[in-house]
Amino acid sequence: MRNFLSKKNIIYGAIILVVLILLYIFIPIGILVEPNITPAQSLSGKPYITLFNNLTIIVPSSTIMVYLLGVVILYVGIRLIKNNKKLWGISFIFWGISTLLAGTSYQGLGYELKCEGYDLCIFTSWFETSYLFFTAISITLLAIAFSNDFYSKKWLAIYSKIALVIYTFLLLIGSIFEVYLLISYELFTVFFMPIFLVLFVININNYRKEKRSLDKSFIILWILFLIVNVAYYAYYLPGFTDMLYENTNIWFSANDVLHVGLIIWFIYFDRVLVMPLSIHKVE
Repeated sequence: MRNFLSKKNIIYGAIILVVLILLYIFIPIGILVEPNITPAQSLSGKPYITLFNNLTIIVPSSTIMVYLLGVVILYVGIRLIKNNKKLWGISFIFWGISTLLAGTSYQGLGYELKCEGYDLCIFTSWFETSYLFFTAISITLLAIAFSNDFYSKKWLAIYSKIALVIYTFLLLIGSIFEVYLLISYELFTVFFMPIFLVLFVININNYRKEKRSLDKSFIILWILFLIVNVAYYAYYLPGFTDMLYENTNIWFSANDVLHVGLIIWFIYFDRVLVMPLSIHKVE
């Protein structure tokens, strides 16, 4: 507890709080969905329910799915912390929170946050920009934790920290001055998605040299991560979501494919990697 309340952690927490407050103050309401759609149009072609006569929940099945994913991630994070992998665990805690934030705006309350009360639906919300920020923190912590356990050189941790600082600055600039590119998921991927490829390569090199089973398990983990993301695009690009809903009235979107895949991915991490990682000795 004393270590958690260290001066350094208090400063980090204060910085995170300031960034979240700024993102809330400067929600870029001037950036609209392209092509422009009205609130009524946003509800057409997707399932939704109304609660308490005035609260609209869109794609309820998808909302349940993404919240379940968030809970699974938080569970794995807590397990890692209990098994003395605090940095890994905190990374997953941030990942789980970011998933809940994303699910609230992209799914559940997406209409309420981005369409209700507007003539035209806006592109994003505080929940979504906060999701990008928290996910950036999560990946940065994951890279540092991985570097501490699997990679003696410091450049990976240094790059991740620098990427987080620069990305956070750009995200704030994009939110304050309403610059689409700077708050887009595309920019986020430029900064952080290559890190997973680097982790994959490091595990491959380690396994070739030392034949450790833990590196092999991580190689399988990264391959599964790639498969999940490929499955998302394989479902998304042909437009299977709309075709399925129009023909069967069943809503199962590309995001659902991603979330189901990630639930399996995190279960694999929990069942296969948590305990070996907890007893792994850093060389």
